[in-house]
Amino acid sequence: MKNCAIIFAPESGESFCSKKPKAMQRVLFKPMLDWVLSAVRETGIDDICVITKNGDTAIGEHVGDSAVTVTLGDTDATGNFAAAHDGCVLILSGSKPFLDAETLTQAMRFHEKEDCDVTVIASEVAEAGYCCKASALSQLLEEDKNGKGCPIGRMKESGKVSVFRSENDRIALTADTREELNRLTEIARTAVLDRLTAEGVDIPCRDGVMIGPDCVIGRDTEILPGTILRGKVVIGEDCVIGPNSFAENAEIGDGVSFNNGQIRSAKILNHADIGPFVQVRPNSVIGESVHLGNFVEVKNSVIDTGTKVSHLTYVGDSDVGKGVNFGCGVVTVNYTGKSKHRTTIKDGAFIGCNTNLVAPVTVGEYAYTAAGSTITQDVPDKSLAIARERQTNKEDWVERKQPYKKKV
Repeated sequence: MKNCAIIFAPESGESFCSKKPKAMQRVLFKPMLDWVLSAVRETGIDDICVITKNGDTAIGEHVGDSAVTVTLGDTDATGNFAAAHDGCVLILSGSKPFLDAETLTQAMRFHEKEDCDVTVIASEVAEAGYCCKASALSQLLEEDKNGKGCPIGRMKESGKVSVFRSENDRIALTADTREELNRLTEIARTAVLDRLTAEGVDIPCRDGVMIGPDCVIGRDTEILPGTILRGKVVIGEDCVIGPNSFAENAEIGDGVSFNNGQIRSAKILNHADIGPFVQVRPNSVIGESVHLGNFVEVKNSVIDTGTKVSHLTYVGDSDVGKGVNFGCGVVTVNYTGKSKHRTTIKDGAFIGCNTNLVAPVTVGEYAYTAAGSTITQDVPDKSLAIARERQTNKEDWVERKQPYKKKV
């Protein structure tokens, strides 16, 4: 039998003073609608229809091809969607984020056992959703064209109804103001931290720690105050993350130290030492045992094993080999004003302080660049590149020019 879900999300965000629909308001970084979608998909249901307000495009753009979107009142489209299935139809709200997959699975089993037209999914205090027979729902939606009223209400009135009581007393919680939304976020935040602690993550102080529901963290990793993890973040074992660190849609390996840094849509491999004050931008891969120190920014680059970039350096659009050493103040000059080019630095190279590498350029294996050089041509393997003007000393210049306020 083929099951499906219909999720109602037609409410506006006016009560939140927001342009976004109610279902798109965020609980712990994640839209309420996405909480519901995740729970439905965890049950094994992939056929999902989202009911939106007429004229609303935000939800359709957000879900994309992952769900069908239908405007409220289009009973033809909703009925056709239900009629294409012969099992259970979940009828849910897109703004009840704590309706979990376990509850939905248990409710569908209960509904199948009771063999009713509709099963109410409820907590001890309120209804949270419904399980319906697809055949009964599509028939009532067809009849609804004649204005006979809400099909769920009519099924409940017919007497063919059962009630599934969930042990999760939060399944019906929702929010209609930002204050209520903040309360839901705090409930979710506490639940995530409790789960991670039970799984072996060390969170010695929870002050300022915000970890999204889709984050995965390995055993014996320490999360320090001020750490914010959102989106799909995967962190390995035996790491130290924080204090005051931010990660979004990132992967971090085992044994990584990530102190006071930011990473977005990038990877850090095992035993890297990152920070403080480091930014790792999208499409970057930081290799094993790499060190990135104070005020380093990496963008769209691969840095291989054992390389050290200690301080005040920008590595953009670059492919960096193993065991490379960057002196202070190195810049890969990747942008011409019209287009961007890549820099290649091969294994064992030594980049002197205040070197500018003007891409496209390659520094060969075990090559050196002299401090203060602007490198515009490829440097052969095991060579020293010097690209700076010869020093000139003008004797007695200060006495002649007297550049200071007081006479020297």
